[in-house]
Amino acid sequence: MSAKIPKVEAPNETTSLTSRRVEGAMAATEATEAEETTQIPPEIDAELLFDLQMVLDGFSQCKREDGQLYLDGYLRAYSEINKFFQILGNVFNFVAQDVQKKITILQCYRKGGAGDYYYSIQSMIEYERENNLLTSKDQQSGARTLLRLHRALEFITGFLSELHKAPDESGLGSVTSEVYSRTLAKFHGWVVAKTVGAVLLMMPTKNTIIERVSLASKQVTGGIEAVRAHNEALMPKVIEVMTSVYNLTQKLYEDYEILDLP
Repeated sequence: MSAKIPKVEAPNETTSLTSRRVEGAMAATEATEAEETTQIPPEIDAELLFDLQMVLDGFSQCKREDGQLYLDGYLRAYSEINKFFQILGNVFNFVAQDVQKKITILQCYRKGGAGDYYYSIQSMIEYERENNLLTSKDQQSGARTLLRLHRALEFITGFLSELHKAPDESGLGSVTSEVYSRTLAKFHGWVVAKTVGAVLLMMPTKNTIIERVSLASKQVTGGIEAVRAHNEALMPKVIEVMTSVYNLTQKLYEDYEILDLP
């Protein structure tokens, strides 16, 4: 699959949370402590209207019978998940910004001059490996960028699983921090891991999260309770397909021996 490497314009990726992000995380902690966790935003930005069905559809479309993991479906689902992060407010603001940068990088490659080589995760890895791009310092590696999203997906899936089974009035700070400590924290430095863990302790109750998501949902017919019931019914399917895509991607990166791309 060798080809002349086109010049791809993609934004620079931040490899880890910078000191500015750490400061932002600490500020988020202080802001969250000060706000009423039961207060629901009176208005939701139209760009943040959330549809859990799109997450399910995107990750389902990522998997095909031919064994390929298709990038378009993956990025559609992840873009929708990122709306969920933004809806939650200060606790996940710094995460949402970092995730969006990575999604944008991969979208740039998919739409760029080498886009035909980025139709699936497998084709992307093959193309970048054959053209010595996996560890290139001249431009961002798509495989490396997706690896960071892949690692975050384990945390997101764990968080959604805990959210789904938690009692309505249960605070999610402790369990969310624990999910982070056994997933993403493994790839963060000590200072960042401690800071993020502290921020996540400020998570509101399940009921507050569900109400915020329901208010921001595109599925508005029948009111908030109908939306809530709809999302609760979808959640086990969403968690199942996300787990499947994560496991398939993990196996793929293991087979190519690129789980530790710098």
